[in-house]
Amino acid sequence: MVAKTPRILLIAASPMGVSFLTERLRGLACEIHFASSCNEAITFVSNHQLDLVLGEFGLRDDSSFALAALLVGSSATLVYSYPVETGCWWLPAVKNGQLCWGSLAMRPSEFIGFLDDILKDIRSRQPATSEESRRAASS
Repeated sequence: MVAKTPRILLIAASPMGVSFLTERLRGLACEIHFASSCNEAITFVSNHQLDLVLGEFGLRDDSSFALAALLVGSSATLVYSYPVETGCWWLPAVKNGQLCWGSLAMRPSEFIGFLDDILKDIRSRQPATSEESRRAASS
């Protein structure tokens, strides 16, 4: 069986802010989409099924909590980055459709392991669609 390609939305004021994540996720064969605000992300999430949403907390439109509420009950995971003097901390907000505000924040090095685990989970719990199977077979 071919694993499903994880569908991921990255939310950042600038694509340069998520360039490291973009390259890492492309290298892991993920389908990546971008939004430059939480309101834009809310519109996208309302029209598309996603597995993972990674975004900057407190963007200019400050709809971080509304986005989290929208993902509750889905199968998606939402994690926000929060800038600090030495980089950023990652704050889980929704995991597999369940609110998890108050979970421990992760340093960047911890987040990479968390991201790898989330992607493995996504691939193992969801079968590939027939289109994804055809693409994998033709590769």
